[in-house]
Amino acid sequence: MGLDIPELDDQQYDELLEQATTLIPAYSSEWTDFNPHDPGITILEVLAWLTETHTYQLDQITDEHREAYLRLLGYERRLPTPATARIRLDPPGDVAGMRLPAGSSMAVTDGTESVFQFETDHELTLTAASIDRVMTVDQTGTTDHRKANQTDGMFYRPFGDTVDQDACVYLGFDRDPFANADRLTLAVAYHDDNLPDPTPSADDRPTFSPSVELTWEYRNPETNHWQPLSVTVDKTNALYRDGHLELVTGETIPNGRDHSRSASDSRLETPPIKLEDGSVWLRCRVDTPDYEFPPQLDAIRTNVVTASHSVSITGEQLSPIGAGASTAGGAVATGRRSTDTEPILDGQTYAVDHTPVLSASVRVDGEQFVEVPDFVASGPNDPHYVLDRTHGHITFGDGISGRVPDPDATITADYVAGGGTAGNVSDSAVWRLTDSSTVDGPGPADDVSVTDIDVSPLGSATGGTDRESVADALRRARRDRRRPHRAVTADDYRALVSRTPGLRIGRTNVVVESEGTTVVVVPYAPVDVPSPEPSEGFLEEIYRHLRERTLLTDRVRVTGPQYVRLELDVTGRTRPRYTGGGYEAAITEAVESYLHPLYGYDGSGWPFGRTLESEDLIEVIESVDAIDQISDVSMTAYGGTALDGRVISIDETSLFTVETVSVDLRTTDDGGYNA
Repeated sequence: MGLDIPELDDQQYDELLEQATTLIPAYSSEWTDFNPHDPGITILEVLAWLTETHTYQLDQITDEHREAYLRLLGYERRLPTPATARIRLDPPGDVAGMRLPAGSSMAVTDGTESVFQFETDHELTLTAASIDRVMTVDQTGTTDHRKANQTDGMFYRPFGDTVDQDACVYLGFDRDPFANADRLTLAVAYHDDNLPDPTPSADDRPTFSPSVELTWEYRNPETNHWQPLSVTVDKTNALYRDGHLELVTGETIPNGRDHSRSASDSRLETPPIKLEDGSVWLRCRVDTPDYEFPPQLDAIRTNVVTASHSVSITGEQLSPIGAGASTAGGAVATGRRSTDTEPILDGQTYAVDHTPVLSASVRVDGEQFVEVPDFVASGPNDPHYVLDRTHGHITFGDGISGRVPDPDATITADYVAGGGTAGNVSDSAVWRLTDSSTVDGPGPADDVSVTDIDVSPLGSATGGTDRESVADALRRARRDRRRPHRAVTADDYRALVSRTPGLRIGRTNVVVESEGTTVVVVPYAPVDVPSPEPSEGFLEEIYRHLRERTLLTDRVRVTGPQYVRLELDVTGRTRPRYTGGGYEAAITEAVESYLHPLYGYDGSGWPFGRTLESEDLIEVIESVDAIDQISDVSMTAYGGTALDGRVISIDETSLFTVETVSVDLRTTDDGGYNA
């Protein structure tokens, strides 16, 4: 049986020579000798032969060779990713306080014959309580977010539009969530539809550690005193992203104090909120406000868990597949790595029951074997195996490259299977907990069937992808190799900062001076945040990311922009129909939009170091519909350098922020100025 060889080109020697000879007149009208004795024809014959030979050689390169080449470059094909979904559970009352373990199995049907297996990603403490009220309490007062928290398509900012110290979000419950358990699981849905995706981490490292500090407390309905809550799990990273929180009750706060502070406490007091006796509330208070922009949430819910399209198998006993001739070693194995399109079946290849395989652990008679990409570096006694994740095939060595298991050996595998686009089921799919799932904790667990728990998705399952093809992996490698990975030039610094894992970067400016390099970073923020500033944790993560990619002798400083605060006095006149006022806010908005560090000037943010002239602001303000003419704009700057009161210059690390805009405008008509 011959080998299947791909054809890069179906032209052979005679055709290549004929084509080259035919093209001669197009390149040289003086060439007249086309006979074999002519040296030029002889050269063409050699080139045609070399072309046919190289084409044949290139045709021998398969995806197996390309994948080996990728591994030499440090790249592996990306595995399938499991689809995930948020699932809401509605437990019966006798289940309250029990815990649904991580890895609980769910079966999903979508109207076809297929049944998709999902597993919960984390432990969930079930409760009969639900969140009935959500309120923000900050220096501006109280804002009710009940409707936004319960309505799809709406979001809210739990600490207000500006996060100040002691700002709080209050969560009101319809009953006591700690009545049956000492812990509570809250699912937080972060609103990021209007935000760019943060750079993913290539090595699955945790994202940066925020310098925000939050305090969670619980108002005991029996004593009306506040108790501190310990945060044992925080997958939201201090409300920076989607995730869940696990809160555990602690000791009662002495004297049941609320937001009142002692006379020696310099922190600002939060405006009080009147709570009825016996009502059940949780609150989260900002102790250290250090967000780049205010958190924004779609909802905070109880009894919500995320589930992924995967299934965990433990202790599956494997049997060989295919056929192979017996040898003295007891089996035959090629040692070749199977491909996605042509799996290798021989006497030393085994298969698992579920595919594709995301991770696996294989034991032979209880001994742990090690997965390797191929047997090239394996010795005869090395306990190695090659895993074909797509087909679920496990291949052992042949006694020369890799150890041969005994013919009667017991081979078992613990593995996780799943992933792929098939798991992206719609929100109309039917979900249920399977009989293999259990609940733990207080209460009559033996009398509870998890099938009595109603399960409903909060949306479609998303994020499932198939395994990356070899061609896509090659394109990714080429693209990645064109990116800078070492900080040498200013452009290198900017590119590296923009790819800091876990962060949303708005703009970067690099200032190179004799004493070192200063990297000025503006974090991404929505347009209504006038002067975004990076937190300490944000800057530390960027600095760590850069230092891994610079020379030891490089002196690098990472900082946020220095904001030059502006006070503006505007004088002029308005059009007659705007005698009622209201134009002050429009003027302020126009100036702030023009000077915005991310969206101002030409739409890409006010340039670092650009001088500001009053004539620029006059032109911007006169574009406001209510304005007839501006006679003067007086600027007072705190920072920067003022030149004759009408020009303000700043350095390459600075930007502008508008602090106040005072407006003195008169209304004009045909008779001139009128007060």
